[in-house]
Amino acid sequence: MPNAHHPYVDSLTFAGRVIPLKRPMAEFAARRLQAILPQIAALNAARKSQADAAAALGTTVCTLRKWLDITNTEWRNLKARGPYKTRPHA
Repeated sequence: MPNAHHPYVDSLTFAGRVIPLKRPMAEFAARRLQAILPQIAALNAARKSQADAAAALGTTVCTLRKWLDITNTEWRNLKARGPYKTRPHA
């Protein structure tokens, strides 16, 4: 482990299920993530955008995406972008 002062965990518990993490995270950060997982799940079920969810959680979209990545959570409201209208240059 990179820092011996903070114990690391490999999984979280949410709704009676053990969620394995992609990589170990510090125990204090895992406790925070475990505390907001119900809110993340509710916002995802309500099909909120990641920007709206991040604002509701008081964090950034980048942090929310990192939490989703670590917990292998798929976000439901991803709007496919494009195809973009292209105009030939004059």
